[in-house]
Amino acid sequence: MKNHEGYPDPTAGDAIREADRPPEHVETAIRRMKVIAGWHGLEVVGRIWLRDPKTGREYR
Repeated sequence: MKNHEGYPDPTAGDAIREADRPPEHVETAIRRMKVIAGWHGLEVVGRIWLRDPKTGREYR
């Protein structure tokens, strides 16, 4: 990540990556869905798309 002058700005890059990452409960749900699919002899081949009904935010 570089700033507007073109110099490296790792602090801003780290902050943006952290803000874009889905919450832990979303990551856990996706991991569990993949495990359950595997138990049934299946695999997830596309994106899992979730929506939080409380906030309305969508996670892809």
